Amino acid sequence: MHRARSESPLATCFAFLLAAALFARVGVANAQSTSWAGTPSSPHDAATIADHTDAPVLEDRVYALPELLTIALDINPKTREVEQEAVQANLAVQLAKSQYSPQLDAKALGGIQRTPLAIPPTVSSKGYFISSTREVFPSLELKWLLFDFGRRKGQVQEARHNAAAAQSGLLGAQETLVFEVSEAYFEATSSRGQVRAAIKALEAARLTEQAVADQKKHGRATVVQLAEAQRQTAAMQLALTKATGTADTAFASLIATIGLPPETHFQIAPPADAPATETLAPLRELIDEALQSRPDVLAATDKVAASDAKIDTARAAYRPTISLSAQVFQNIGKISSDGSPYSSIDRTGNALFVSFDLPLFDGGARATNVSLAISQKTAAEDSLAETKNTASQQVVQAYNNLRTSLDNRNQALAYTHASELAYQAALDSYRRGLASITDLTSNEAVLAQAEAGQEDADASVGIAHAALELAIGRRPSSH
Repeated sequence: MHRARSESPLATCFAFLLAAALFARVGVANAQSTSWAGTPSSPHDAATIADHTDAPVLEDRVYALPELLTIALDINPKTREVEQEAVQANLAVQLAKSQYSPQLDAKALGGIQRTPLAIPPTVSSKGYFISSTREVFPSLELKWLLFDFGRRKGQVQEARHNAAAAQSGLLGAQETLVFEVSEAYFEATSSRGQVRAAIKALEAARLTEQAVADQKKHGRATVVQLAEAQRQTAAMQLALTKATGTADTAFASLIATIGLPPETHFQIAPPADAPATETLAPLRELIDEALQSRPDVLAATDKVAASDAKIDTARAAYRPTISLSAQVFQNIGKISSDGSPYSSIDRTGNALFVSFDLPLFDGGARATNVSLAISQKTAAEDSLAETKNTASQQVVQAYNNLRTSLDNRNQALAYTHASELAYQAALDSYRRGLASITDLTSNEAVLAQAEAGQEDADASVGIAHAALELAIGRRPSSH
């Protein structure tokens, strides 16, 4: 009962310190979580997003481009590494924030000690005595950095900007994946269109061959002309075989780009019909949009801000730190002198210290760290300027490519329409004996080439659209 009464004030003191520490910890955490409310995703959310280890089994049905983009963004392994980098950057923010919290440690020290100690000869003729102790010291220790005048704040700000840059990097990887899947999709649909054009060309060649055969029956065509028509049919059959192989290769490339198993099979929907005329936004507006929304520009901007925070952290090293340390321990032990009977102790002790630390000389380490941080900021600013220049050039190039693709498509449409009319007219004229077989086969070949070119022109427009959106930095969700 006596020991319980003697420990009560000390336990109360330590409980008060612990409660104060926890209260401050909650206050700091709440303040920081409020300022970090704009974080794109928490570490737990990012970890959940990154956990895509099983590729889905797709049904054998028709999939449109938006569905394929959604699947690719969910499962493609290209973005997993970048996702983990974003997770790590978010965790680095939490790690930097944890420096505001007090540290509480439970320790225990125990052992035996035999210590010879000097003593005046008037007390003992030997001039020494031996002290034997057996002790155990269980303790609770509290360490808390109260003020550091900007060091931890700079580290948290740097970690936040790095996390934002990593999030922008993830978005950039997703936008790149969207473009790659879109490009593979349009190439696959173009290849399927080439197959359809080759089938139509084969049908036209067979129709021509049949017309020549009919003319031969009536004595208006020769064996040579029929052989030429048959040769043209065989050539169209060969072209169809090649187009089919190219389409299969393009579809396999689409599957690989999405990140699906190679044995996956499904149908792809044709692209939506684009308007005959399309009005593009002014180039200057698109460049301004790119400089404000492109992930690489945003990441470079955050890197500059992170280097600013790093400079603040380096300069804060010149300022002092004030910290609090407290300890509550129990001394449980026995002591004996020169073989005398042991006396026991089981008492509580405590300590409370406030420390002030101001580094005066460090051989130039702090100055070097400040110079290093300033140099890193300069490099980050140069990188930002280069990123903006590259972004502007890519927007201009993508814009010009899209304009050219749109013009080519319109011209291909007109050329295909004219070729169709010319072939039909040549076929009718040949059946009436007003045109030669050379004219007919020539128009047939032109029509096949025009229809194949039309498929290429349509695919080029889709790819150019995707390239412009990638250059501008529009979000994958806009697809």
